Amino acid sequence: MTTPQKHLQHQVRARVLTGAGWLEGTFHLAQLHGFAQYLSKNAWYPMTEVVLAKVGTLPFFQLSRTETLLVVLSPGTRPTRTTPASGLKEQAATFVLAPGSVDGTVQLPTQLRLSDFIDNNAGFIHVQGANVRVWADPGAQSFDDVLLNPGRLVGVIEPQPVG
Repeated sequence: MTTPQKHLQHQVRARVLTGAGWLEGTFHLAQLHGFAQYLSKNAWYPMTEVVLAKVGTLPFFQLSRTETLLVVLSPGTRPTRTTPASGLKEQAATFVLAPGSVDGTVQLPTQLRLSDFIDNNAGFIHVQGANVRVWADPGAQSFDDVLLNPGRLVGVIEPQPVG
């Protein structure tokens, strides 16, 4: 008789901006899944050791993808920052969310407009060099990398070319 093996998991500690404000907690995902892939494929994220600003510390919390606005990647989780590969360009943009905005850059195919990239993107969008502003908070917070939920965007602003 064989015993079922528990899937190998790894833990990812992250800060998350939700519809209820900021939280910090630990995600648990299968060893073979990348974090962005995990966020994009699951409707709910079981988390442990969660600190929710408006509630307090919780040993377990089930987070809804629809209420996940963005996830701040911790240094051990984020992808290696690279220059755009052949066929890709770096595009600066401001992403507007209901509770605030995110300024940063994304890498997208050279022949694709930012609006088309967002429209055709099924997963979370990797924003580098992100400045996150929450309307209710003074100032902005800077992060190297965030994953942004395109389903929660109010709109996108592309900077106008100078000249």
